[in-house]
Amino acid sequence: MYRLILVALVLCFISKPSFSQCDETAEPKVLLVGDSWAFFMNTDGTINTVLDKWGMSNYTFISNATIAISGAQTDDFQKQEPQDEIRAQLLANPTIKAVHLSIGGNDFLGDWNRTMTQGQTDTLLDGVFVRLDSVIRFVESCRPGIQVFWPGYTYTNFKEVITEFAFPTAHPFYSTWHSMGDPDFIEINNLQNYVSSKMDS
Repeated sequence: MYRLILVALVLCFISKPSFSQCDETAEPKVLLVGDSWAFFMNTDGTINTVLDKWGMSNYTFISNATIAISGAQTDDFQKQEPQDEIRAQLLANPTIKAVHLSIGGNDFLGDWNRTMTQGQTDTLLDGVFVRLDSVIRFVESCRPGIQVFWPGYTYTNFKEVITEFAFPTAHPFYSTWHSMGDPDFIEINNLQNYVSSKMDS
């Protein structure tokens, strides 16, 4: 799921791919910021893997534990420390052309419940979008012309993963899933599709 997003990201800011196999100095092109999706991509080196497979091994990404935080919500990136780090990285690395920003998922999955009315869900999401927009505007203020990508979220399968766990209530995601009213994958992913459509409107 990450790779489709990253292919679009790569094509957007690189106009002349290099297929050289020579030793090259890595040039930062992407700043990776966000919640667990950023945290795991930083740990796995996913963006570098994709760039390398597309023949662009001389391009790389930058991230760290201050700006790629597992469990983070939008308000975490309205705080001084991560904002200072985002600004510092963008100013210190002028070759960065894009910020990959994955936040918002923990906001609505942490506060949404399957018993909510459509109006309650919309009110919750409106608050998330206001904070998300604030973070995006902050990033853009650090470097005029920087491109910000919000990838959204795809296929969260809490129920299948948790109920197949040896001790479901001991699963690290159990409390989040249970607080949502134990929704199945259709309910969760319909919500995520709705979030993406609402964000795009």
